[in-house]
Amino acid sequence: MRFSKVLAALLVLIMILSAISCDINFEETEKTTEETTKEATTEATTETTAEGTTDQPDETETEVDYDDPQVDLITIAEALELCGNEGNITEERYYIRATVKTITNPQYGAMVIADETGEISVYGTYSSDGSLAFPEMDETPVKGDEVILHCILQNYNGTKEVKNARLIWFKSNQGNFDVSQYKTATIAEAREAATGEKLLVSGVVARITYANGYKPSGFILVEGGESIYVYNNDAAGQVEIGNRVTVAASKTYWILESESSNAAKHGYKGCNQLEDATVVENDKGNNEWINSAIPTSTVKEIMDTPVSEDITTKIFKVTALIKKAPGKGFVNYYINDLDEKTGSYTYTQCNGGDFDWLDEFDGKICTVYMVALNAKSTVSDCVYRFLPVAVNDEGFTFNTENAAEFAVKYHGVTQFEKLYTGDPSLELVGCVSSELLGFEGATLTYSSSDDGVVSFTGTDSIPESIFMHCHNTGSATVTVTGQYGGKTYSETVTVSVKISDEIPAITVGEAIGAPVGEVITVKGIVGPSLVNQSGFYLIDETGVIAVILSDAELEKVQLGHEVILKGTRATRLKDGATVFGQTNLDGCEILVNNYGDQEYSTATFIEGKTPEEFYALDANEDHGTEVYVLTVTVEVVESAYYTNINLVSGGTKIGLYCSSANQYNWLKAYAGQQVTVEVAPCNWNAKSYYRGCVLAVRHADGTKTCNELNFSK
Repeated sequence: MRFSKVLAALLVLIMILSAISCDINFEETEKTTEETTKEATTEATTETTAEGTTDQPDETETEVDYDDPQVDLITIAEALELCGNEGNITEERYYIRATVKTITNPQYGAMVIADETGEISVYGTYSSDGSLAFPEMDETPVKGDEVILHCILQNYNGTKEVKNARLIWFKSNQGNFDVSQYKTATIAEAREAATGEKLLVSGVVARITYANGYKPSGFILVEGGESIYVYNNDAAGQVEIGNRVTVAASKTYWILESESSNAAKHGYKGCNQLEDATVVENDKGNNEWINSAIPTSTVKEIMDTPVSEDITTKIFKVTALIKKAPGKGFVNYYINDLDEKTGSYTYTQCNGGDFDWLDEFDGKICTVYMVALNAKSTVSDCVYRFLPVAVNDEGFTFNTENAAEFAVKYHGVTQFEKLYTGDPSLELVGCVSSELLGFEGATLTYSSSDDGVVSFTGTDSIPESIFMHCHNTGSATVTVTGQYGGKTYSETVTVSVKISDEIPAITVGEAIGAPVGEVITVKGIVGPSLVNQSGFYLIDETGVIAVILSDAELEKVQLGHEVILKGTRATRLKDGATVFGQTNLDGCEILVNNYGDQEYSTATFIEGKTPEEFYALDANEDHGTEVYVLTVTVEVVESAYYTNINLVSGGTKIGLYCSSANQYNWLKAYAGQQVTVEVAPCNWNAKSYYRGCVLAVRHADGTKTCNELNFSK
């Protein structure tokens, strides 16, 4: 049996003699994070009554037998009844005996308790006399333990809950846990274990993760150079960074259910982790976990690692640039390589608030210990999301003697595809400078082992523009050479060229009419970008269709290229939806790129319709392969937490499909102006209505500003 030291010493029972003066002024409007924090500190000492006096700890407490507490108890069903209507709060305190179902926030002692009559939430828990907040107590209950709480009851905004609970007694039920069911394993062995295997794993807690509401959800466990993620909110609430712990848990690979089919397509097994964890041992220490056994890598190498290689939750030491990017109501923190663009952002469930400890490193190049916690899996790709475990600002200074190598690795060889099916007339980088790294004017030159396959123009005098051309079928070794400060560095890359007879392909119109599920090959011009989807509109004289492809495939094309691609005719439709959904081609692969800078056809675009008619389009019909030419006013609505962009005409307002209005930054230049737009109806989420995707703004002189969101510059 496990008791807090205070309780074990006092063995107290709070006896209610008459009315305990515990009236608290609860004229609250909203429980903000700030108010919750304030309450956790103020209630841990004294309580302010409606009259402004303070309620000191009861002096009428007497000792009780903790094996058989003699107090007047109420059931949870009775507690729920006493909570009353919205806004009600009891003046009297009550005793409740129940079992802890879960600890929802150990910072405040928030939990859910249950008995045979029901369950109720506990907003905050303190020691028996109210002098200690939950995390300050020597011992606290965990999931499965039995407790007696002395508490106020309230109905806060319709939520019936226990308020200001004092922990009078608790009994540990952890002795019922059978550790013999678990096999001892190292972290390295746990990473390789089969799904469902029960393991006993030890290590040092290096970082705690948080769910919505800043509730601990899991932690990174490190031993030597190995690490793994332990997911369990109860276990996470019992540990602190630096604790050496042993957990009994089950091995699993976690994937968000809605992403599982996409993950499987890309060979992604999921987040390598332990779940259903119980903390068996905890030394409560502050142990060092950073050591030389942790492998050194780069952000680029991690991002280039295929998701099939199972590196999630494995810790790496990298040198990286930390970048804070505030949004409307959220903050993203990016961890990028030294080129300032290769990288990803942190995995957050608290709108970035769980990573505000990174603020002091914003804009700095630091030593970062991090894991790829998971990979966001979409139809087109899987992209790692990072969890920084520790960051050290060691005053990094770039050695400019490495500028030539940096230019080659990050700006030279990365420009080339493995295969070209036509002449890309690709403009290459000839000069590299970095204000961040402190060098200017590193040069890049290019040569080919076979000019009949691949050749370069302009390399002799290092002009501002250098171009690569592909000629005949074959392979060539391209050498990229960097020079700076008398230092030279070279790397090679093999480029294949396949110039062949044109592959048989159908028109876009025929693709639209193809059966759902059929794999088809289509020829067309790469049109403007999709928004909030990885792809573009493929257009010819017969129609328009949205195509979805991976980021890697998307990088092969630009607006105006003539391509032949293969994909699956699909309709994006959620289970149970009754509307038509979004017609598209899924999982597309570029078979041939004839490049060029061609204007897309507008032969099938619909003119003469009003915004009101667009707004009234029936979601039960397929309008996702249409483009309308409308005259509208661009409306930009900005608030502290969000920005919306709409197309407005009179009383009609057409919303644009996006995850953030920042995806339409290019359209903000027309805010408040009446413009002519090319806009496609889209319904990727199978709603009962269509939203718009703006392809382009038409200008009076006949030119256009196109949506190039997904195209690399």
